[in-house]
Amino acid sequence: MTLTIATRGSPLALWQAREVQRQLEEVHAGLEVVVNIVKTEGDRVQDRSVEALSSTGVFTKEVDARLLAGEAHVAVHSLKDQLATLPDGVCLGMVLPRGPVEDALVSTCGGGIAELPSGARVATGSARRRAQLLRARPDLKVVPIRGNVETRLRKLDAGEADALVLARAGLERLGLGGRITEVIETSLVLPAVSQGIVGVTCRVADDATLERLRAADDPVTHACATAERAWLRRLGGGCNVPAAAYAVSEHDRLIMRARVLAADGSDAMEADVTGEIASAEAIGCSLADGLIDRGAIELVRGSGA
Repeated sequence: MTLTIATRGSPLALWQAREVQRQLEEVHAGLEVVVNIVKTEGDRVQDRSVEALSSTGVFTKEVDARLLAGEAHVAVHSLKDQLATLPDGVCLGMVLPRGPVEDALVSTCGGGIAELPSGARVATGSARRRAQLLRARPDLKVVPIRGNVETRLRKLDAGEADALVLARAGLERLGLGGRITEVIETSLVLPAVSQGIVGVTCRVADDATLERLRAADDPVTHACATAERAWLRRLGGGCNVPAAAYAVSEHDRLIMRARVLAADGSDAMEADVTGEIASAEAIGCSLADGLIDRGAIELVRGSGA
């Protein structure tokens, strides 16, 4: 009883894979889970922004390709990096319980976003974060940055920026939560679709593996991910557009908020919806349709997405 995981090789990706390994081995007595590392386009190419790379899914498509080639039973992803439409033959079989969803500021100036001096250089590789930061503080200078969490922190410490915005979940999972100078409220910077969620994909036709994954799945987190990913898919956006959505569960109901912005933060629209958790996909689609009727797709396309 052996199950092979395909994953990226960054410290955070390995943390995710080992947590999936732990949970699967805990649920399935006698199951041995092994981890295989895949180097993706996003890992290999560090001298260009994610938007400038040749294709979408730069951190996920080569990992999922191992599934389709039969070289792994499952692939583990930071779900916010995964395409809203999965490759043919691949499905989302399991998610871990959601971690912290907020973005976090790491600042050499101390304090939070409100305390940053005018013209401060804030580094991020995310169009979503850039647009929302500029909407809140148009006087800031938002600069691009690439690399894993540790690399970005080293660049900050070397003086390449005055502050850095990263996912709180990633920092805390790596034991770097002490670097956070502000946990950014979601009202200010709404998180990416599926932020804080670790997702596990497998082949649609691999019934045995799919059954094992479902036994370890977190159904509430899965419903939130389903709603958010349906929203992004309906909107036609990728994982690096100036758009954000966040669903939470309360008493078998989902409450979901979404926001779409111009790339420079000069324009934005948002909306929210509530519905039964069993209708997660329909909730996401309904929220997207309302924003589309108000011109959300034109706003996203106008941002170069």
